[in-house]
Amino acid sequence: MAQSVYPIESAGNEAWGRSTEYVKGALEGYSKRWFEYPYNNATNVACNVNGMEYPGIVFCNSKSAGAGLWGVTDHEFGHTWFPMIVGSNERKYGWMDEGFNTFINGLSTKDFNNGEYVRKDADMSQVYQNMFNKNSETVMSEPDALQEKNIGVALYFKPGYALGLLRNEILGPERFDYAFQLYIKRWAYKHPTPWDFFRTMENVGGEDLEWFWKGMFIDNYKLDQAITDVEYVNGDFTKGALVTVENLDKMAMPVYLQYETVGGKKEMVKVPVEVWQNGDLWIQKLNTTEKLKSVTIDPDHVFPDVNDANNTWNSPN
Repeated sequence: MAQSVYPIESAGNEAWGRSTEYVKGALEGYSKRWFEYPYNNATNVACNVNGMEYPGIVFCNSKSAGAGLWGVTDHEFGHTWFPMIVGSNERKYGWMDEGFNTFINGLSTKDFNNGEYVRKDADMSQVYQNMFNKNSETVMSEPDALQEKNIGVALYFKPGYALGLLRNEILGPERFDYAFQLYIKRWAYKHPTPWDFFRTMENVGGEDLEWFWKGMFIDNYKLDQAITDVEYVNGDFTKGALVTVENLDKMAMPVYLQYETVGGKKEMVKVPVEVWQNGDLWIQKLNTTEKLKSVTIDPDHVFPDVNDANNTWNSPN
């Protein structure tokens, strides 16, 4: 049974009057997508703290309303799965608690009421620069050793973003969801370490992801892909173009190249991450028979490139 407890001051359809709807939506969504909610009751209590979770009951701010109340309710009940069902050590691996929860919250918000509270994406190029600023720390840092100003990024946002990237661009939703569901099932009511998670995702997903774990979680590598040259094959644009892409920093990621011809044709070429196994330079052939107007790396800022100033080549003619 889903229920809410709140003072009359918090009532109203724009505020806590929808709280039980939010509880129901969050729990049914997580149960369907990942693993069934294990308790008989779920209670949301309005109080004077921003948010705190316990098995079967959460406490959210009595002044929260609309998207804010949905977000905190969804987040606090999301902790039922991490770290209550999957009992990771949040004092040592805080990202397996808050980061996993941030990730599933994003999907839950898209699911709830046809995306009622989905927010417009921010300028991700600025987000990446903040995520990897000179004072940033690794996701694997122990929470009590992190600088307090880095906790939000290292334990919440970055691991949540990384899991979304792994799902959407590396493994794909079908493989990722199957592996993530099996991870939860295997480790429900047990105490996994990061390496248990890494191994499960690799074994079930069927792909070596060591490069991903190392760059995004274990170390604090940065991504800086750059277009350093564009030439036509034998000087003849009808034979295609050769685009030189260099990886200027330590992180490896796939390369998404979008090109536009002078005739207005746009195409996207997706180059797998394996091209970086043998060096930091890759030459990609574009099978076009027209002159190029421009070539851009990852125009939608899917990957966490910290310097997009070198991501675009424009024809001088």
